[in-house]
Amino acid sequence: MRLSLYCPSCKKPISDLPRRIPPIQVTCSSCSQQYGVVYGKLSRRSSITEALLYLTSKLPSFYKQHYTFQITTADRTLKCLQFSVPGKSDVIPVHRGDVVSVLYTMQGYVMKQLVAIANHTTGKSYVLPNPVPGTNQHVITLITIVTGFVLLSFLNGGNVFFTSIFSAIGVLTYLKLTNNAHLSNPVLNPTQAEGLRLIADQRLLSQQRKLEQRVTELTHECQSNQVLIEQIKALKQKMTQVDQAIYSARIYRSTTAIDILNKQIANNHRLVREYQHMLKMIEIEIDTSWIADQLPDAENFTQRILERLHELKEIEEHNQALKLQLAAYEEVNLLGIEEYGK
Repeated sequence: MRLSLYCPSCKKPISDLPRRIPPIQVTCSSCSQQYGVVYGKLSRRSSITEALLYLTSKLPSFYKQHYTFQITTADRTLKCLQFSVPGKSDVIPVHRGDVVSVLYTMQGYVMKQLVAIANHTTGKSYVLPNPVPGTNQHVITLITIVTGFVLLSFLNGGNVFFTSIFSAIGVLTYLKLTNNAHLSNPVLNPTQAEGLRLIADQRLLSQQRKLEQRVTELTHECQSNQVLIEQIKALKQKMTQVDQAIYSARIYRSTTAIDILNKQIANNHRLVREYQHMLKMIEIEIDTSWIADQLPDAENFTQRILERLHELKEIEEHNQALKLQLAAYEEVNLLGIEEYGK
C-alpha cells in the first residue's frame, strides 16, 4: 500500500509514501519545492476557539482556532503539532485514529511554515489559506519588530520608557493577531500503557535494523567462506600432487580448516534462517501496533522475540570461537583473508 501526497504549490503529486516507514522529506518533481513530512496515526486531537474581538452578535467578530495534534508515527515515536488558524469553525478534516500526513516547508531541518494536512484514511486534505510560520520564524519576526521600535526611537531621539511600552504593545498585538505552528517530540511516559507500548516497539525497530544488517553480513560471510574453501581445496590438491609426504602436516591442517569453515557456514545459515524468522515476527508486531492501539499479549510477544535473540548469541559466540581457531592456520592467512588473521 502506498499513499499519495500533493504539492500545495502546483497541485501535482509529490510522491507515493511507502506504508511502513515513509521518508521525513519529499521533493515535488514538478516545482522542486522541498517539504518536511510527519506521517502517522492521529492518537489525540483537540481544538479550542478563541475570540479575538467580540462586541455584539450584530457586529463583526474575529476568532482564532487553536489545534493540538498528537501523531504516533510509523517508526513508533510521538510528534506533537500545535498551530492556530483564523476563524471560528473547526475546518481541519481529521479525527482521532485517522492516518495523516503533515506537510511543511523547512529551514534547515526545522519547520519553517506549516502548509497542508492530508487525511489518508478519508482521502481528504486541507491546504492552509496562508502558510502558518513555525516557532523559529515567529521568534525572528518578534526580534525584528522589537529591534525596529528601538532603532526608530534612537533615530527620533525618543524616550526609552515610551519605546519599551510601544514595543511591548506591538509584541502583544503581534502575538494576538498572528498564527504560528510548533512541532515537538513529547517524552514517552513509561508509566502509561501507550508509552510502554511505544518504547517496546522502538526496541523492536532497533533490533530490526540490527538484524537486517546482520543478515547481510552473514550472507556475505557465507559467500566469502565458500570462496575460501575452494581456494584451500585447490591449494591442498597442489600439495598432494607435488609431494603428499612432505606436505602431510599442511594437508591435514587444510582439511581441518575446511571443516571449521563448513561449520561456520552451517552456523551462519542457521542464524540467517532464525534472524529472518525474527524479522517476520517483528514485522507482525509493528503492523499489529499500527492497527490496534493496545493488545493484551502484545508485550509478551516482544519479550519472546528479545529472549530468542539472546539465545542465538550462543551461535554467534561459537562462530567467533571458530574464527579464532582459523587464525592459527597459516594456509588461511597466506590466501589473504585478513579478517581471519586478526
